[in-house]
Amino acid sequence: MRKSKVWISIVILLILGLHALPVLSYQGHRQTRWPFLAWAMYAKSFPPGPIQTVKRRIVGRTFKGETTQLTGYLVGVPTPTLRNAYIKPLLAGDSTAARELLSRLNRDREDPFVEVWVEGEQHTLTDSGIVKENFRGTTFRVHSSDKIGS
Repeated sequence: MRKSKVWISIVILLILGLHALPVLSYQGHRQTRWPFLAWAMYAKSFPPGPIQTVKRRIVGRTFKGETTQLTGYLVGVPTPTLRNAYIKPLLAGDSTAARELLSRLNRDREDPFVEVWVEGEQHTLTDSGIVKENFRGTTFRVHSSDKIGS
């Protein structure tokens, strides 16, 4: 046998052996050792049951009564920031997030927003098909003590 074949075989066996490292050194839920997380395909497994997804959107109404879906572009933040800083807190009933959002939206607007709410639908996959349930969160309005368009 040639020496190069022996070295190539040793490298291949070493690489294959390293794949056993996560199994041999299992660290529990937050395993981070090389070459990959052990059983990563099961990291976010869900128990058996219906499959659900939720579509949420934030909506605002202006002083003149115009209703507009508020996007990250309109608010001036990336979509994940819109979700984490405004949609989730509004769903939890956080009026501070609503006040901050209205203040941010109303900068330099001739027709200021006077109320915002989160609405959407939950889709559930069942044996008989897809069930759609609409929901609407609490509406937050500008108080008389708040400055509109400040």
